[in-house]
Parts: sequence; structure tokens; C-alpha cells
Amino acid sequence: MRLEEQIWRKIAEIHTPGFFITAETGREGSQFPIGLEGFIEEKLKQIQQGIQARRFVFQESGWRIYLTFFPTTEVVSEKYALKNKVLFRGYK
Repeated sequence: MRLEEQIWRKIAEIHTPGFFITAETGREGSQFPIGLEGFIEEKLKQIQQGIQARRFVFQESGWRIYLTFFPTTEVVSEKYALKNKVLFRGYK
């Protein structure tokens, strides 16, 4: 299993009550980032204390991982909604 897949699995296993987390890799490192779980737990604590941000960037061991916390108990804010973008082209 690739390191990136191991990281995704680790993120999925972390208990984040009230939130679903998406992760996108911006840069890959060569070893597993050991501080990832603590980073996520700290951001979750900050959200619970009132911070408005829901997108965070984790960087360690050459990794850059973009994390978005989506609430599972409310409608997702428009600025964080995942949307399909369609490009319409005129036909001749």
C-alpha cells in the first residue's frame, strides 16, 4: 500500500465526532507523517472552541496535505460545498 493510501486510511480511522474530513495531497513525502493525528485533533478542538476555519494545511516530512472538515450535523456552507462545474460550448 502506498504511503498516500496509508495516510488516507489513518485519517478515516481518527475519531472526529460531528465532522467528515477530506484530504488532498499537494506534495508527497518519503515517510509517514507522525504528527498528522495530533494536528487533526488540535484543529477539531479549535473548531469546537469557535474557530470559523474549516480548511487547514498540514506539512511534515515533505508532505503537504490539505484537510477540509465538513460538519455532519448541518448543511455545508456554500463556500465549502463541493460542486460540479460544467462548461457549455456552442455547437455549429
